Amino acid sequence: MKTLERIGQFTVAQNRNTYHLRWTNKNTRKQESESFGRDRARAEAEAWRRMAALVSPGDLIERPNNPTFEELWHFYCREKKPNLSVGRVRRLDEAYKLYFKPALSNVPASELPDAIRMMRDRMLDGWTGDNRDNSRGARHRPIHPNTIEDVVNIARATLNFLLDERIITGPSPVPTIRVAGRTAPIDRDPKGRHLSFPEIGKLIDACEFRHHLHMMLFELGCGARSGVFTPMWLDQVLWDVEAIDTLPEGWKQGKKYRPVVPVSGPMRWAAAEATMTAGPDQQLIHYRSEGLKGRNGTQIIQRIAKRALGEEGAVNVNWYSIRHTLIDWLEMRVPAKSLSMLAGHVAALDTRERRQMRNNDGSKTTLIYLQAKLTHLDPIRKALEEEWWPTIQMHCDLNLRLNDPTAGDEWATARELGKKIDAKKMQLSRKWLKENNR
Repeated sequence: MKTLERIGQFTVAQNRNTYHLRWTNKNTRKQESESFGRDRARAEAEAWRRMAALVSPGDLIERPNNPTFEELWHFYCREKKPNLSVGRVRRLDEAYKLYFKPALSNVPASELPDAIRMMRDRMLDGWTGDNRDNSRGARHRPIHPNTIEDVVNIARATLNFLLDERIITGPSPVPTIRVAGRTAPIDRDPKGRHLSFPEIGKLIDACEFRHHLHMMLFELGCGARSGVFTPMWLDQVLWDVEAIDTLPEGWKQGKKYRPVVPVSGPMRWAAAEATMTAGPDQQLIHYRSEGLKGRNGTQIIQRIAKRALGEEGAVNVNWYSIRHTLIDWLEMRVPAKSLSMLAGHVAALDTRERRQMRNNDGSKTTLIYLQAKLTHLDPIRKALEEEWWPTIQMHCDLNLRLNDPTAGDEWATARELGKKIDAKKMQLSRKWLKENNR
């Protein structure tokens, strides 16, 4: 067998086209193995799972020598991961793969303080980690000082946690490590530049496909964060209260809150058109009746911007450009509380209220209650319909149909269609998308 990777006392090996996990049984002192077919990732995952199960406070205390960072990392993750968000867990796994495994995995605990500082200096000199996945493009820029400080302090926190828990003894706790060049959030460069109304008009006119236009109008109407409208299902349109729930059913709120946003202006006929042409996967934004995949949203805005503004004008133009432009425009026109709820900086509705929005019985009393929960959207909808959309219409050739009565009829037709969507069919659609990595 060919040894591919060592994970603690376990070895991932390859024999022809199959992968095996090998280890030594401490009781019989014989080597044992388990086959995982052609799935190397499953073999590695099983090795990590077994290592985490083996590492315990008693095991480490009884070791005659200093445990390595790799052994400490298993225990740290075992204690911390259950209390972390999915995004933070993914961040820990990426940090270990890129930085900790090549730089710290074999370093004993007594030498970790100096090794962590050496890793910091190496990153400042331009090291971007090993085993980086370049499938989405190689990294050419150096790592930002903020990221370096975050990474090295994760390693520092691992050592300090085990010292606090008396898992290991010897080295002194490492104080917070600061990195020169770190910037505060208010001093950082914005993710996207502001747009003028003529530029917004050009972006709308440059949408060659209907799903490009739908995404553009939705973003212009609510300033949602990047990636919100790509994975969106039909049942997220709240037809009775003229709003859109940006949190798909079954998803948990993350650090960046997904709000309920108002439907205004051309968003009505765009939502109706997208609903009536949706495919079997029941996704709101679709091309040829099939929902979008992966990073299509980023590619869409990049292509639209280059087509509308040229190579130079499209620099730093993205979905965040629309978000920042809209929020800054609304700042002097709507109450601060309403704006914070639209931007997702303040939670406006809890899980129970969101569920009531989607599964209401249609009675007048229920609608009055639900509409009262969304009164914070009224000044935003008014400002958009009276100033925002008419100003954009002045700078684009496309007819936004702001005063077209047939847009209301299309909304009503799509509403009846949306009410007929089978909840069980929607769940099967989500399950199929998940199984096919969509």
